[in-house]
Amino acid sequence: MVERKFVWATLSIASLATFIIVIDSFFLNVAITTLVRDLHTTVEVIQGIIAAYALTMACLMLLGAKLQNVLGRKKTFLYGAFIYGVGTTIAALSLNAPMLLFGWSLLEGCGAALMLPAAAFISGTYEGDERAFAFGIWLAIGSVAATVGPLLGGFLTTFLSWRVGFGLEAVIVVVIFAYSGRLTEAPPTIGWRDLDVVGFALSAAGFFLIVAGMLLLNNLSMWGIVPILVGAGPLLLAFFALWQRRRMRHGQAPLPTFRSSERARTARATWRTSSCDSASRGRSSSSRSFCRPLPV
Repeated sequence: MVERKFVWATLSIASLATFIIVIDSFFLNVAITTLVRDLHTTVEVIQGIIAAYALTMACLMLLGAKLQNVLGRKKTFLYGAFIYGVGTTIAALSLNAPMLLFGWSLLEGCGAALMLPAAAFISGTYEGDERAFAFGIWLAIGSVAATVGPLLGGFLTTFLSWRVGFGLEAVIVVVIFAYSGRLTEAPPTIGWRDLDVVGFALSAAGFFLIVAGMLLLNNLSMWGIVPILVGAGPLLLAFFALWQRRRMRHGQAPLPTFRSSERARTARATWRTSSCDSASRGRSSSSRSFCRPLPV
């Protein structure tokens, strides 16, 4: 029996994608003062831009996973990488806060939501012990990115520029495209008409309200509306679950759920790691409990 050679290309691409997505939320937090000075804005505006990145990913997370079934896994991932690359380039060249918001929070957030299901490449490429090993490396890379993010941000801010960080991310995106030919494609399984627009709207609104409520815990003046947001979010997600059951009873394709989709669970873990720092900037006990690790 010939021993199959381990395929490093797929794992490397998935790990690089995870690395830039996770580190993106961390390295700018130590550069807030510099961003305020360079972009001629305020601390509150920069904090809002940082929070918007996490909100964008939260709202588009399930849609990003579902688009794999419409466009194909590889094509969705590469579309996300392209959007992410354009966003990080705009962010690196930002002249003001709106430009940073558009490039980083919106474009990079959208691109990250499409790239997050990269773990599906691991599931489709490796089997048995190889799959366990690959997932271990993939998760370790995400943890390393969360750890070195503030250190990298401090180093770049002190000795170079925060713009260099976005430039390095653009270089990594180029590397991803250079080796993307080694990724395996999963053909589309549904059409655009089968895409659950109502389910997407309910899930996006639910995640938006929950994450926005958690982020507002850092602002004492906004605590009055936090219970409303945090309460309304799960209510919308409950309606989302009921809507998904209705679609399944009628033989329609539902959006992927965290309970039934392995790649969605791993995407949730990655997004949670990347958004944790934004949620806990106020160092409140509620924020810290929000950021406790969850099992994948």
